Amino acid sequence: MTTRRDFLKSLTAAAAMVGSAGAPKFSFAQEAGGKTFIKVFMRGGADGLHLFPLYGDDFYYTYRPDMAIERPSDSDGNTAIDLGPAAGGMRGMNPNLEPLMDIWDAGNMMIAPATSFNPNNRSHFDCQRWIGTGARNNLIDGYLNRYMQQDLTNDHPLRGVVAGKTSISTEIRGELRVPAVFNRESFDLRNGDFCMGDGCSDNQLTDLMREISSHDVDLPGAEGEFRDTQVVLLDTIAEVQAAGASYTPADGVTYTNSDLGRGLRLCAQLIKAGVPLEVAALDWNIGWDTHSDQIPGNNAMNRFTDQNFRYHRRMAEGARDFAAFYRDLGADMSNVVVLVGSEFGRTKKQNGSRGSDHGEGGSWFAFGGPTQQAIAPDVSTIDDSMIDRNWLPTVTNYRNIVGEIMVRHMGMSQQLISTIFPNHSFEDYSLFRGASS
Repeated sequence: MTTRRDFLKSLTAAAAMVGSAGAPKFSFAQEAGGKTFIKVFMRGGADGLHLFPLYGDDFYYTYRPDMAIERPSDSDGNTAIDLGPAAGGMRGMNPNLEPLMDIWDAGNMMIAPATSFNPNNRSHFDCQRWIGTGARNNLIDGYLNRYMQQDLTNDHPLRGVVAGKTSISTEIRGELRVPAVFNRESFDLRNGDFCMGDGCSDNQLTDLMREISSHDVDLPGAEGEFRDTQVVLLDTIAEVQAAGASYTPADGVTYTNSDLGRGLRLCAQLIKAGVPLEVAALDWNIGWDTHSDQIPGNNAMNRFTDQNFRYHRRMAEGARDFAAFYRDLGADMSNVVVLVGSEFGRTKKQNGSRGSDHGEGGSWFAFGGPTQQAIAPDVSTIDDSMIDRNWLPTVTNYRNIVGEIMVRHMGMSQQLISTIFPNHSFEDYSLFRGASS
């Protein structure tokens, strides 16, 4: 049920999409089949060395005597998963991420194991904001919003969305407002006084609002904009509801009810319904801030795979959600890139509480669209000869990954990367197929 506060926030968001003349410029018959970029944030500083262990480096085992995942082996499921020739015998995959191996083996996934924002001060709040804006500047719009501002030919109010939660992510916040949709079922306006059917199935409130808004009466500026905004809001609700009503998941596909599962399911609903969704912001939160108890303390046999341990279980659930989304979209996945990242990684050395502390370079990964099977620029060792002695440095700048997705997948001109990321010199890693434009 949408509350009055949610309603007013939705109106405010929609109002920002109204043109300067006061009239909405929205078309609800956009052609389907466009490109989509989904950014997923692991908030809390995910441990990149745990997601994709550096098993080919002996120092990994020196610094993590308890937490280092064993080298790949066929003996049990408690070892790192071999990523084959592309990883050069250095990087593996956490066994809880095993569902992602279908995507990796299909040649449609890349891993960037030492990625972050530089300079990084290892503060959750600062680094999340700076990554969201693309600069150490809290006063500018998020980079996904700046991307949308470069091309207004797609004027659909659902061209950008926050999916699976109700707060607006920094990446997508800005001049062009976007809705935050927890899930399709709750994205509605209801009032018991206007509900005639069981469970408000006959929602006469929105019918009445649409009837009032349809009257062709000249209104003063603010009142006219409010009426026009109301139409946009109602049409947005109608589109989300219609997308869910027409949605059929692929055989055997289910999603969890986590932030990530809800968000991916909503994106699948919109894309399958032909909504021209360009950018979406999602969260994957499992408790990534692992200062302690990153592995169970009472299970030596299955300390990396015990599904009774919340951290392992939720990591595995997230991997299954990603794999479900990939299967659900099928051929449509060629038009979608999903990029997953965190504000920073964690220390290469375990601490005294079976955990790891704030670091710098962490693991990001992407799949779908033109993504190639690849390992982005990485460290060759984590010994103490590194400049940053207790954590991985930023070898791969996340802005280059995002820029490459925007150019090679979304079709943006490479010249606009410096607009999306002010004062950034783009470096092309060739992690995605296609020519630069």
